[in-house]
Amino acid sequence: MMKKTLHDGNIRYWALIASVAVHSAALAVFTGVKLSGRLSAASGQRPAFSVQTIEQIVQQPLPRPKPKIEPILPPAPPQEPVQQPPLVASPEPPPPAPRQAEPVEPEAVRQPETAVNEVEFFGQKSVVQRICYVVDCSGSMYGRMYQVREQLKESILKLNPQQAFGVVFFMDGQKILASGNGTLESATARAKSQTITLIESIRPAGSTDAAHAIGYAMRLKDPSGDSPELMYFLTDGFDLDSQRTTQFAESVRRLRNSLAPGAVVHTIGFGPQPQDSQTLRQLASDTGGEFIEVN
Repeated sequence: MMKKTLHDGNIRYWALIASVAVHSAALAVFTGVKLSGRLSAASGQRPAFSVQTIEQIVQQPLPRPKPKIEPILPPAPPQEPVQQPPLVASPEPPPPAPRQAEPVEPEAVRQPETAVNEVEFFGQKSVVQRICYVVDCSGSMYGRMYQVREQLKESILKLNPQQAFGVVFFMDGQKILASGNGTLESATARAKSQTITLIESIRPAGSTDAAHAIGYAMRLKDPSGDSPELMYFLTDGFDLDSQRTTQFAESVRRLRNSLAPGAVVHTIGFGPQPQDSQTLRQLASDTGGEFIEVN
C-alpha cells in the first residue's frame, strides 16, 4: 500500500512539470505574435525616413575640412659664413717656341703653275721644257708695250719650276737686255720675280735689228747645256727692203741649223706691213711654228 502511494506521487509530480512547460511555451508564442503585430502597425503608420528627408540630406553641402594650422617655429640662428680656402693659381704652360717665318713670294709671282710643261703667249700654246721670248723693244713699239708686258708676265707666271726660260729684248741697233745673265734659268719664284722687274723697266727706243737678237737667243743654254725648244719672236716690222728681207730670212735659217736645230719659232706681228707679215709667216712655217697678227 505504501509503495502504491509513492508511485502515484511521482506520476503527479512529473505531470505537473510537463503542464507548466506546455503552458510556458504557449504563452511565449502568443506574446511574440502580438508584439509583431504592434510593430507592423507602427511601421505602417509612420516610416522612419521620408523621401523628402533623404533629398534634404543629399543636398546638404559637404562639411568643409578644418584648416590645418602649421605650428610657428622659432627663427633659426644665423649661420656663420664658411671660409673658402684661398685659390692657388696653377702654373702657366711655357709659351710655344717661335716658328720661323716662311719666305713669302712677292705678290706678282704668286700665281698657279701649270700641271704640265705648257706655255702660252698671245694665244699660241705649246708643251715644252725650254722657252725663250724674243721681243722687239725699238722706238716703233712705243704705245704697244703695255699689252706686250701684260701678256709676257702672264705667260711667265704660269711656268712651273721644271721649265727653263729666258727673255731677250732688242732695241737701238744691236742693244740687248736679257734675263738670267745669258742663260735659260729654271722658272722658280725668284727667277720670275727678277724677270718681271726687268719687263716693267723696259722703255722702247732706237731701231730694229732682229737677226742679232735671234742669234743671241739661240745661243742660250739651260743648266744641262740644252738650247731652247721653242722661241716666241714678236715684232712690229723690220724696216727692210726686199733684198735685205731675203738676207734676214736666210740668216735666221743658218743660225737655227747651227745653234738650235730643233727649235720651233712662233712669230707674232704687231700691225706689220704686208711684206713683213709674209716674212714672219715664212719663218714660222720653216720651223714648224705658227704666225699670228695682232692689230
